[in-house]
Amino acid sequence: RYMRSLAALMLCLPAGNAVSSTALRAAARPALVPSASPRVSGAMTAATATARPKFMPSPQAVAELTESATKDMLDRVEAMPLDLPSYGVVEASFVRTGVAPSEGTPPVVLLHGFDSSCLEFRRTLPKLEALGVEAYALDLLGWGFGDTGGGDVSVEAKRAALLEFRRQVLGDRQMTLLGVSLGAAVVIDFNAVHSDAVASAILVDPQGFIDGAPPVPEPFARGGIRVLGSWPLRSLANQLAYADTDAFATDDAIRVGLLHCARPSWEDDSVSWLLGGGYSVSSLVPRLAPQPTAIL
Repeated sequence: RYMRSLAALMLCLPAGNAVSSTALRAAARPALVPSASPRVSGAMTAATATARPKFMPSPQAVAELTESATKDMLDRVEAMPLDLPSYGVVEASFVRTGVAPSEGTPPVVLLHGFDSSCLEFRRTLPKLEALGVEAYALDLLGWGFGDTGGGDVSVEAKRAALLEFRRQVLGDRQMTLLGVSLGAAVVIDFNAVHSDAVASAILVDPQGFIDGAPPVPEPFARGGIRVLGSWPLRSLANQLAYADTDAFATDDAIRVGLLHCARPSWEDDSVSWLLGGGYSVSSLVPRLAPQPTAIL
């Protein structure tokens, strides 16, 4: 799926940033390189986060990981406090490529799926970096490693967090938004309200054409979330998600998928999300028409 994301991204980048198939092949397995400093190109700026997230996986959990791409990305996770009107201060957690902003080229923001983290893009982000793409793998509010303070993680709060991330970190520039599964619903919803902030969109295996489920009673929601944080459920999800299960549906992939579940407010945030009913954005899909959009 991450290679499909990369190919779709090439379709939606400005013509001046076209990348040859030779360059794509050359980017096969690059490691994340040290961040450029400062991250400034002319009048274009990208803010530098000042801290690591309040929560990060324990050394013991990290020591169990075997994939170097995961460890490299964990070393690069940044945090930025976002003051959201009506929602208070939350923490944005993300990983960026070490590519400085470029005039006329929108930054790419990668949005993961349901109950996941920026580590979903651990194999994609290095390839984008090798191709010279300014990109950010952002944890959605309520998942990943960012602290929510136990506050609102609703559709509206997620939209507000993405808008404030754009303002504080990207300097109010237009973005190319790439969303996978539920991340695609985030893109559809955000574009419907803030289309001026979206340069182009990429929807990968999008949740957006079938609307969210009705709210469920809290006792059932909490029980379901606890199952969601279990090894057997994550193992089943990997078997369903990967085409090449022998190569990718590994114990290490399960460990990666569970890392963010140790965040102190993960369970409460996830229950709150289920009680809210999720995204219902199918009627908003046509509003993407003015923007270059790839749907895979």
